[in-house]
Amino acid sequence: MNNCTVAFVLALFCLPFFQPGDAEAGQSYYYEPQPDPGPNPDPDPEPLSECQVTADLLLQACHADISDDYSTTLANCNNLALDADRAACMTSAEEAQLEGQAACTEQSDARQDACELLGESRYDPDPLLDPAITFVAPDEVGASVDPNPYISLVSGHTYVLQAGEDGEETVVVHVTDQSVDIQGVACRVVVDIVLTLEEDEDNGGAQYIPEEWTDDWYAQDEAGNVYYCGELSRNYEDGRLSNLDGSFEAGKAFAKSGVLIRAQPVVDQAHRQEFALGEAEDIVQYVNLMATPTEENEAFPCEGNCLKTLDFTPLEPDSSEFKYYLAGVGFVLAEAMEDGELTGEREALVCVGDSLAVLESEACGFEDPGVLLEALCQLSPDVFCSDEP
Repeated sequence: MNNCTVAFVLALFCLPFFQPGDAEAGQSYYYEPQPDPGPNPDPDPEPLSECQVTADLLLQACHADISDDYSTTLANCNNLALDADRAACMTSAEEAQLEGQAACTEQSDARQDACELLGESRYDPDPLLDPAITFVAPDEVGASVDPNPYISLVSGHTYVLQAGEDGEETVVVHVTDQSVDIQGVACRVVVDIVLTLEEDEDNGGAQYIPEEWTDDWYAQDEAGNVYYCGELSRNYEDGRLSNLDGSFEAGKAFAKSGVLIRAQPVVDQAHRQEFALGEAEDIVQYVNLMATPTEENEAFPCEGNCLKTLDFTPLEPDSSEFKYYLAGVGFVLAEAMEDGELTGEREALVCVGDSLAVLESEACGFEDPGVLLEALCQLSPDVFCSDEP
């Protein structure tokens, strides 16, 4: 790396950062650098909300991450022997840096929009620690306490979805009888596994390849609202564990829970489902209480009776989806969107039951459910390994 390259990197990425003491504790501050106020600046500018301050600090963090990645890549480029290879490497690094900076800005804009939608100040306290909320023991859901009409946490509840551009993904969701203690609240463990069916070239026949295996942790309050306590998300590539991106647990590394879905949603109301900055920032808005999708799920049609939500995250500003829930059944359909336009990609409920036995039913339509159960058992033996599903 020559002196010009070093000077370029320093000039491009020496950004001002907020220092502790720039504002008194508990007070808002004006983010630096401020935009050019023009010839007639407002003598009394409106202070940023704490939500907006958070978005601006995350923008700085994002720029710093991109700068770090860029400099590290240039260092690796510098250790290539051939001039042509070094030049190609540096060009690729510059392109990735520009794309990364643009993504930082898009995420920041999306977070600012979310602040306006949520009307939020500081996201505190964690709902799991809110003394005004009374949580119920997981085993009481469906027994002494009615389950949420849209998401059941009754042990044994199982459903199957078909997802992907061509319906190539099979999603199995199963409510276990297990629970974990998070922030002093007993949260039900719900296993969510995404698989694709492929030919087994070695042994013939077919085999299910894992794409994602998630342990979701949910809690319900006495009003029927369901809370997202966290998740352990295992992401696979070519059938092998790749990373744990998206995982979080309320109470660890500043992460907090959110409301997954309310028992009595209100149109236009929006709230966070999770809060782990840079990792898990899902938001839901209730769009319609009596909705019908553009194309019905024939197995579970809404017919004007579905809750419709808009689900999105500032981490993926271009992507969002409409979800449809039928009271007493649960999730029935999702329609994916890019830049606010439907893509045609859908996730649809295929079958639902009160135990794993539903996987062998005609409604699910598996030619050989034993192959599916074997794949599930290999991934999560404590949940799926049983002589009688």
